[in-house]
Amino acid sequence: MASDSDYPSSNGASDPAWRQSFLRLVTVAYILAVAMPPLGFVLGLVVVARGARVKSRHGVLIIVVSIVAAAVWALIIASGALKSTNNGF
Repeated sequence: MASDSDYPSSNGASDPAWRQSFLRLVTVAYILAVAMPPLGFVLGLVVVARGARVKSRHGVLIIVVSIVAAAVWALIIASGALKSTNNGF
């Protein structure tokens, strides 16, 4: 973790640049949790580690979303829904 000297404010406020960076990470993690669940899962773990500073619950939610999305993707692939049956337009 960062030491107290890394925080720009003595009243406990977060650094705006760090907060924006964290929110971008959360956004990308949610998108990847649905689109590419394994990568979303890994980013969820990263968010859990980085989010401890602000007591964020996003990391756990991202991990849950990635597990559910992986199950949905597995069902879609197993059902054959992604196979092309029509070669012409």
